[in-house]
Amino acid sequence: MLQSLLSGLTTKPLDVQVWDCVPLVVADSQGELAYGQETKLEFTPFDETANRVGHAIALKPNSKGTQPEIAIDTRQYIDNPIELGRRQGIILTGTNQEGSYVTWYINGAADRFLTTPEPDEIEYDEEIAKILEEELANTEPTKLNLNSYL
Repeated sequence: MLQSLLSGLTTKPLDVQVWDCVPLVVADSQGELAYGQETKLEFTPFDETANRVGHAIALKPNSKGTQPEIAIDTRQYIDNPIELGRRQGIILTGTNQEGSYVTWYINGAADRFLTTPEPDEIEYDEEIAKILEEELANTEPTKLNLNSYL
């Protein structure tokens, strides 16, 4: 009898789970913010025979009435560096209810997404490239041992 009581209290790998998201940030395929706030999330895992990891839905719509859902292709756990407080997080990728690619950032992953700037893309300048090629054309590449200067 005790075993049956205990089995009813434990969660199973495929049980529906409710996660606290402080916050949940949803970005579209261009990296634009589509949703961002504290909410609870209902996660339904799929077994290993499915071609997806699971399904999730935010339980609280935002002020525009958006209540995101995702069919999850990948789930990645992260541990932030010490500068961001060592808060753990989860990144979910997949498709939303319209079939568009989205990325969900939860807790520490949202911290990183919101505070880490994207590196600026360097534009190719043909004139500068030609000048650099001319300058380097007649030079022999040399190696420098930085330890010799310490």
